[in-house]
Order: sequence, then C-alpha cells, then structure tokens
Amino acid sequence: MHAQLNIALRAAREGAVSLARHFDRLDRVKEITGKDQRTITSADLDVETIVLDQLRKTFPKHRYLSAASELEDQHDAETVWLLNPLIGTRNFLRGTPGFFLSIACQTNGQVNIAALIDPLLNEEFTAVRGRGASLNGHRIRVSNRVDLPDCIVGVEFTANEAGDNEACNFQRQLIAEGASPRTSGNGILDLLYTASARLDGGFISKPEPVGLSAAALILQEAGGLLSDTKGNPALSGDRLVFGNPKCFKQLLKLAD
Repeated sequence: MHAQLNIALRAAREGAVSLARHFDRLDRVKEITGKDQRTITSADLDVETIVLDQLRKTFPKHRYLSAASELEDQHDAETVWLLNPLIGTRNFLRGTPGFFLSIACQTNGQVNIAALIDPLLNEEFTAVRGRGASLNGHRIRVSNRVDLPDCIVGVEFTANEAGDNEACNFQRQLIAEGASPRTSGNGILDLLYTASARLDGGFISKPEPVGLSAAALILQEAGGLLSDTKGNPALSGDRLVFGNPKCFKQLLKLAD
C-alpha cells in the first residue's frame, strides 16, 4: 500500500471509531454554527482533533486544512492534508445512515491521495492518483450502463433555491427519460456510489470542496467523469454532473 495512504487510513479509522461512538449518543452531540453559518457538531471537532493528531505525528512539517473548524496551518509546505471529519451532517444528526469522514492529500495543488470511511458500514473508499480506486481493498470501477431507463442516478437537493430548482428540473427530466432518481441526502456519497457502480451518475449542487476533492479523485480513478453543467472539467462549479463514460453525455445534456 502507498505509504501516505496507509498513514491516512490509520488516522481515518481512529476518527471513524469516534464518529460512530458519537452517533450512538446523539443526545450528547452539540450543534455549532460555523463562520459561514454552516452547521457543525461537537463530533466534528472531536474527530478533527483525533485525525490531525495522528497525521501530525508522522508529517509535522506538512500543512493541514479542516472543513470543521476552518483550521489552516501557517506552514509553508507543498503538501497539504485536507480533512472533513463529518460529511452528511443532516443525516448524522437525524440518526440516518449516509455520512462519513474524508481525508485527502494534496501536493502542489493536486490531490493525489484520498480516503473516505463510512463508520456504520465499515466501508473504506480509497484512491491513489494513477493507481486506481478501491473499496475495502478491492478495485472498483464505474458501471457500463448506457441507456437512461437502465440507470440509477443520484440527485442532491440543497437549501439554495436556485440549486433546488435546477435539481428538480434535472430529476423531472430523468423521470421523463425513464431513469430512476435517488436522493441519499449526501451528494458526495453519490460520487462514491457512482465510483463503485451502485449508481450510474448524479447531480450535485454547491458541493463541500474538501470532501469533493477526495471523492472526485476516487470517481476519476474508478473511470468516472465529472464536470460542471457546461461540460468544463472543474471542481469549482456550483452544480456538477458526474457519471460513467457511457451515460455521462446524456446526463450532461439533461443538466444544461
């Protein structure tokens, strides 16, 4: 196993254990409003501490960025670790499956390592750039379905009115084409499920950038495609479309 991925997985596993424990005692979890009015939890901060402590033991001179506390080290390093200790906060707080933690390692602006763990299902999605993607150590590939009536497609709705309107329009067109839309409440999860052929593609509005950077690497290493609604291969768009190469163009046409 790649050395940095091995370290990332060790840290992520410790964080996942903590996240699962918090999930078992949601009555003790506190909600906190972040600087951008985004809801985080006391579980986020506990997991953040556990994961960063583990990574810093091995890589004390690297930089660290966490989506929870918006922590960013001031180290001037080429290698940056990106952490989101809890992706899927709403699912988590309602006692619903469909949440996980994410770690990515970025060098010179490019993400090369990704590890995302679902603590309830004990599923570990990993990728190393140029070496493929895996689920619990087994290689994964996107599906090869072509026709939309045969496809299952994830659609994420957000609190943003414009984003919801576009998601609703996309879902209506999917249904008209005979596809089967699914809503998990977690668009980043839909990326992972597309990478592992559980879904054939999806539509996501205003994705969380730290988790997206990790999930996008896994999707791409599994053979999937990802772009904004105009077909530009960027991760910075407000609305993104993704899928296997055989149905991606059809999904993109519905989203444009």
